[in-house]
Amino acid sequence: MPAGGPSAPARTPFVLLVVLLLGSGLLALLLLNAAVNQGSFELDELEKQAEELAEEEQALQQELDSHSAPGPLSERARELGMVPGGNPVFILPDGTVRGVPEPAPEIEAGEEGP
Repeated sequence: MPAGGPSAPARTPFVLLVVLLLGSGLLALLLLNAAVNQGSFELDELEKQAEELAEEEQALQQELDSHSAPGPLSERARELGMVPGGNPVFILPDGTVRGVPEPAPEIEAGEEGP
């Protein structure tokens, strides 16, 4: 009886199992690598989008600052017919008035204001 004869059929399932495990391990690594790469692409895209949104926010903030500056704000107020207020007058809780009330100056048609 040869020494390698009876053990040869017993090795075949073991070799097949090892090959199957190695193949499935390689396939799992390939799928994991693909998932990581996909996540990396999504992260890059989201970072670009965040950068664009930050730039847009900065541009909008600059536009808001330019509209709320004292010069453009007073010009827009005059366009709406508003006039400068003068000295403030306060009515206290007991009903007394602190300060001297004065009427606001009238702006005639075509006049830009003071």
